Amino acid sequence: MSVVTILAIFILAFCVALIRGPGWAFALVYLPALILLNQVPELRIPHAPVAAHFAPLYAILIALPFRNEKLRLKWCTLDTVVILLLISSLITAWSTEEFETGVNMFRTELLRWIGPYFLARFLFRSIETRRLALYMLIALIGFITLPAMIEFRLQPYFYLHMMKDVGLINHVPQMAYSRMGFFRVSGPVEHPIYFGNMCLAMLGMIAVLARTSGVKLKNPWVAMALLAAFACIVMSISFTPYMGVLAGSIFLFMLLVVPFSRQLLLLITLSIIGGMFAYTYHTAHTALGDKPDDPLAASLYIRRLIIVESWNKSLHAGPFGWGRNLYANTTDQDFELASVDNTYMQFTMTRGWVYTALWISIAVFFSLRMTLAFSRVNHRSQIFPLAVSTATVLGLMVSMYTVWAGALYTVVWAMMLGLANTLADMVFYPELVRGTAPLGQRVQVRRSGTAAAESQPPVAVARNPYWQITDV
Repeated sequence: MSVVTILAIFILAFCVALIRGPGWAFALVYLPALILLNQVPELRIPHAPVAAHFAPLYAILIALPFRNEKLRLKWCTLDTVVILLLISSLITAWSTEEFETGVNMFRTELLRWIGPYFLARFLFRSIETRRLALYMLIALIGFITLPAMIEFRLQPYFYLHMMKDVGLINHVPQMAYSRMGFFRVSGPVEHPIYFGNMCLAMLGMIAVLARTSGVKLKNPWVAMALLAAFACIVMSISFTPYMGVLAGSIFLFMLLVVPFSRQLLLLITLSIIGGMFAYTYHTAHTALGDKPDDPLAASLYIRRLIIVESWNKSLHAGPFGWGRNLYANTTDQDFELASVDNTYMQFTMTRGWVYTALWISIAVFFSLRMTLAFSRVNHRSQIFPLAVSTATVLGLMVSMYTVWAGALYTVVWAMMLGLANTLADMVFYPELVRGTAPLGQRVQVRRSGTAAAESQPPVAVARNPYWQITDV
């Protein structure tokens, strides 16, 4: 069944991309495959494994030469950082294992989050793609909310059991997560933390896409989708997405209510990074004591334990880390962690200080870019989408301090990052937007072409209020 499903997704995505364009295939095929079918077993094709959410990416890539469309963007420092992250991960793979490992790493990183990031950069320039993606995300969050409610109170892994019943997957996790008398919802992914973070990223994307595609937040469907996404975050009953919501809310409040904070965004981000490093150093050199019985205190204890256990390994990881086989490449018998739920410690140990520094620099350069974007907005309607995208991206990067960044939510976060960068492009390069006067104003544009047309008086053209961008 999984083979048929993946082939059907590939054929559908290819046809849609060929007939309607890559934006349609991205919004109507890739997004549902990514969010609903990411647990479907992949096809083990040598050198090119195809998962359900990878198939649309292959299809879009194959269909592009047959379309008379050019995917262009204004290159920025963040795009360079993403490419450098890919190069750094390749060096780690080649230096710690074999050449084939590097090839696999290149393919995996490209399909998992780097490809979706650049597709978002390219395709979200179009108001049509943004509106289609908005409608699809509204449908998706509505589709997963009902099973989440059942899973929250009645049956763990209800969604995955449905997938197994129709033959899409072969295995459902046997260990149920519960807290405070409720089951922790994992929905279409493998863990409640990943589910909560994914819904947080979807919440931010829905709000931003609505405000940049001509659909108001008061629209009943948008409002219900935002409420459903927030409810799913709550039903995950996970400290990590809660921390992301808290951090994102603080960012959003400052950017919307305290205008001068928009010019201090870089300083605020650097302060948070410094605070995280100081907390990490302090925790690594402080005795843990006994594990408490209270669930929340026990969760925080595990986070501190991870830092203590990982500190020495991180210090000696070198520029490119120990690689994936951390246990095989080290001889420290005191390192006994089954998992490392801290993106920054995990990256430092497995991929080295270079990769970790580049990953942290995403927050730094992104904050700098958005600070400049806030200073150049030409109408107040642009502030809200920039503020929400900034809060979502940075809030999730804060939450990554207590979870691994290799899960599905990272893909949605990467698309949010790409969308935010594209919105910034529209602020930095107003000549690319059809009409640049503030909302309500009319600009004088002369006709071009024939001499007769040139001699006619200027024509008043209203600015497109939905940030439609032209080809670069």
